[in-house]
Amino acid sequence: MESRVPLIAQIVGAVVGVIGVILFLMVAMNEERAANFVSYGYYIAILGAIVAVASSAIGLAVNPKGVKNVAIGLGAVVVVAVLSYLMADGSDFESFKGGITEVESKRVSAMLTAFYIIFIGAVGSVVFSLVSRVVK
Repeated sequence: MESRVPLIAQIVGAVVGVIGVILFLMVAMNEERAANFVSYGYYIAILGAIVAVASSAIGLAVNPKGVKNVAIGLGAVVVVAVLSYLMADGSDFESFKGGITEVESKRVSAMLTAFYIIFIGAVGSVVFSLVSRVVK
């Protein structure tokens, strides 16, 4: 069972990713129903977070020495989520078609801000890794 855990996690991740891409395309093709798809995206984001936590728990069961790294990772996710929600505005909801509420607009803004923070962190870590390899 231990060797199948990464494969199962990859399959679940791929399925959630495909659902996200499908929802994005559906929103792009049909702006009038965007509010419905935004709520689906919100649930998919929650599902992704649950899968990530479950994956970490399974990883801890397999390798209990990684508790420190998991705690750091979960702390980082919580910090990014709180920061992005606090930075989200949501006041531009009136400019969207399809009856999007201010709460939905704020959620989307928070998710986009979280994506930007994580993207910048990922690019920064790649650049840091490349620079540190060159320096060594």
